[in-house]
This record gives sequence, structure tokens and C-alpha cells, in this order.
Amino acid sequence: MWVKWVSIHQSYGLPRAAEDYRQRLKLAHIRSRITSKKSGATFIYNLQVPIGEKDRALQVLHTMKKEMQL
Repeated sequence: MWVKWVSIHQSYGLPRAAEDYRQRLKLAHIRSRITSKKSGATFIYNLQVPIGEKDRALQVLHTMKKEMQL
């Protein structure tokens, strides 16, 4: 069975933010993957989740961003 993946976050340069988000999604039992591609001199990292878990993943990331602002 094929899984359709959607991007929910994009980082440039180092993948620190994408890795932090991925760890939080892992704690919430949401599958994720990071894809990368080189664009000129910089790297672009995309954090992707299965399309069926997109809404839950966005909610987890929104909560994490709110916690970081406090």
C-alpha cells in the first residue's frame, strides 16, 4: 500500500528545527520523515507526514511552537 506524504515544515541551512519537530511527532506516535535537496549553496529540508495524520501533526507542531514562545 502506498502512503501519500505531505510537507508540513520547511527549513533552510541546518535541519535542527526539522529534527526537533520530528522528535516531537515521534513522541505523539506520528510517523514522519525528512527529505532534503540542495538548492544552490543551501540545503532545503522538508518535514513530511502521511496525509491522514496531517491535521494531528500540525496541531502537535502548533503546540510546540507555543511552548517555545513562553
